[in-house]
Amino acid sequence: MRGQLPFGSQIGRLVQRARTGLEESFSVAYSPQQIAGSFAIGVFITMLPTFGLGLIPVVLLAYRVAWINKVAIFASGIVINPPVKWGVYAASIPIGILLVGPIEGVELSELSVDSGSEVLLRLVVGNLLLAVIAAVIGYILVHRMVVGYRQRETEVVEDVVDIVLDEFDEPTESDNDGNTDRKDNPSTETHPER
Repeated sequence: MRGQLPFGSQIGRLVQRARTGLEESFSVAYSPQQIAGSFAIGVFITMLPTFGLGLIPVVLLAYRVAWINKVAIFASGIVINPPVKWGVYAASIPIGILLVGPIEGVELSELSVDSGSEVLLRLVVGNLLLAVIAAVIGYILVHRMVVGYRQRETEVVEDVVDIVLDEFDEPTESDNDGNTDRKDNPSTETHPER
């Protein structure tokens, strides 16, 4: 078809847009705390048993709260994706049973959504605990990642500045012979006629 880019070019553009978005999200416009906090909030909301409705508060927060980093909050949806959520749900019920207690007359292997509000209570309790833990871990990891990224960028700039300064500070061979180099002696410089 005419007018469409080859598949590889489309992927390349998407990857470039994602890379640009990530670099912009790490920009100094947002503090590491804001970026990490945005991600942690997104992880917390995404892990809750909202059955797909968690996207609504994520979008509202992203566009209504000025300090929320949009890339970071939406990235949480990539990390806590549907296959991961089923694992979270499966782990939430046993954790909820440990915290709230077992359901009378029902074994763990017999649990289903048909068991009613007792199962839902344990699902929510276990899920809240897992969401808090995941949000804290997410905050710490993203904060370290942003600080590390910015530190690396700063180190690269410092390395370049050091290299440039070393070039100007290095003694030339003529300096070692007692002669002065042309760049150090302004009287030997040629000036273009004005």
